[in-house]
Amino acid sequence: MSRRRFHKSFLPNRKYTAPSMQGKGGDILNKKILVIALVILVVSGAGAIFMTAGVIAPARPQVYGKYNFVVEIDGIAQAGFREVEGLNATVEVWEYREGTEQTTVRLEPGVARYGPLVLRWGVTENAELWSWMEQTLQGNIERKNISVIILNQKREEVVRYNLEDAWPSSFSVDTLDSQDSGPAIEELVIQYEGLDRVGSLD
Repeated sequence: MSRRRFHKSFLPNRKYTAPSMQGKGGDILNKKILVIALVILVVSGAGAIFMTAGVIAPARPQVYGKYNFVVEIDGIAQAGFREVEGLNATVEVWEYREGTEQTTVRLEPGVARYGPLVLRWGVTENAELWSWMEQTLQGNIERKNISVIILNQKREEVVRYNLEDAWPSSFSVDTLDSQDSGPAIEELVIQYEGLDRVGSLD
C-alpha cells in the first residue's frame, strides 16, 4: 500500500506571497494602485511642507540695553545722567454703582497721571538744572519739553520718549559719607503732563 504524498504547495513552513497580477486586468489594477500611492505621497509631502512653514518662528526683534541713553531738555542734549526713572503713564480707576444695579461695581476710567521723572547725576560745576529748580522756588515756573532717547550700540537713536510741559518740583543731594569713595549724586524730580513714545519704525 503506497503512501500518499503531500503536494509541495501544502508543505508546512512555506512562506506565502501575494499572488501576482497577471494579464491586462492585473496591469490596470497595478497602475491604479501606483497612481493612488503617488497622489498620497504628493499630498502628504505638501502637507508636511505647509506644516513646517507654519511653525517657522519670525525674526526676533532687536532688544536694546538700558545703559545707552541721552536726555534732551528743550531740544538741547544735557550732560550724561547716571539714572533716569519715572517714564510712566497711569489712568486712575473709579468705582460706580446705582442701587437698582446688580452687585457688580462698574469700573470707569478717571484722569491720566504721568511720572514724575527723576534724574540723577554726578555732581559737577554745571548748575543749569539747579538754576531751573531755583526758578520754581522763586515762584516762576518755567515749563520745558524733555526727551529721553534710547540709543543702539552705534549711538544711533532708536526710541524717543517725549515729555510735555515739564517743570522741576524737588532737588536733593545724596548723603555725603567720608567712608564712601563713590561719586556725590544730585537728584532732580520733574513733573510733566504728557508722554509720547516715538520709535524708529513709527
